[in-house]
Amino acid sequence: MRGILMEWQTPEINLFKSGSFNKVGMGSDSSLANILLLADKYDTEIAVEDGVLYRYYHGKSENRRGYGFPLSDKPIDLKACIALLSEDARRRNVPLEFCLCDENQKEQLDKVVKVSWNSTVDDNDYIYSRERLATLSGRKLQKKRNHVNHFKSTYPDWHYEQIGMHNKCAALEMATKWLEERGEPSVAEILEYESIGFTLLNFYDMNVFGGILYVGEQPVAMTIASEISPSCVDVHYEKAIGDYAHHGAFAAVNQCFASSEAVSKYEFVNREEDMGIEGLRRAKETYDPLCKLQKFYGKAVI
Repeated sequence: MRGILMEWQTPEINLFKSGSFNKVGMGSDSSLANILLLADKYDTEIAVEDGVLYRYYHGKSENRRGYGFPLSDKPIDLKACIALLSEDARRRNVPLEFCLCDENQKEQLDKVVKVSWNSTVDDNDYIYSRERLATLSGRKLQKKRNHVNHFKSTYPDWHYEQIGMHNKCAALEMATKWLEERGEPSVAEILEYESIGFTLLNFYDMNVFGGILYVGEQPVAMTIASEISPSCVDVHYEKAIGDYAHHGAFAAVNQCFASSEAVSKYEFVNREEDMGIEGLRRAKETYDPLCKLQKFYGKAVI
């Protein structure tokens, strides 16, 4: 592999014209939309060689630094891929290290390269049954059913619409109100708002989908997601505003989305990691996840 120079670039919208690159797995980091949307946050580079998508993360912490698992929607020669990355690491004068690898990807890498692996619970993705989010069945989700019923009884003129050309502006309007409610928003909140705007602007090119919850003509909550693989969808944003949020709008838009035709073909929903934020962790736990998808990082042992 010596002599092959990989052509790295910052992820751009044309990434979605290069292929799907992923037919298996449930990790949010394998979502093309996430690769693009988090490119600035993680200082990500990508390269496409022979139908394989490579990622390099310049993160400041070990769990966000190194190469992601090579992605392709066709069988790959992983040994050849790792040889290519090993040569690239030599050119960069950095260690051959990996990050954001799920259990299956870790096991595949272990067959071709020895890696000293680590993980942190803050990186775990929360995976749910799509059907269970739609029906909210079972004792553990009784409170969620109560929240949904409270919202519907409080606002009998509610309805849900799939996001499309006719209502993208309504989704942005709701996101703008969400940001205004922050008062003095943090840098992270401003960046998230800008990311929502970018996603809505490039809604069809990015192959994302989602829905808006209305009370009358007022958009009060929304969600935006994309496909990770044919079995799993990734929720990127879920927002609700004002008193509606306190009266069950989050639970209602979550259920409406999981029940929608656009999501009906998927078996699983990935609601991403909690980033070590205690309130976010509690909120994700209340939906009774099927599992927490562990992710690994580590350096190759030469």
